[in-house]
Amino acid sequence: MNEMTVADLIAKLERMNPEAKVRLATQPNYPFEYTVGEVAETEDGTCWLAEGEQVVYLGTEARETLGWTRY
Repeated sequence: MNEMTVADLIAKLERMNPEAKVRLATQPNYPFEYTVGEVAETEDGTCWLAEGEQVVYLGTEARETLGWTRY
């Protein structure tokens, strides 16, 4: 499994519009869009992004951009 680091995430985000909304896409087979809730780091150095509130069923454009074209 390829583990993403905080530095990897920051590098990806730096290429994006800083005014863009941040959303969390989950469950490729039944995809939903969520806001991002809390962000925390545990003693073992792991960064956690918590699911916020469910917004809607994940739209076609987002599914295709993520490569979730199965459904």
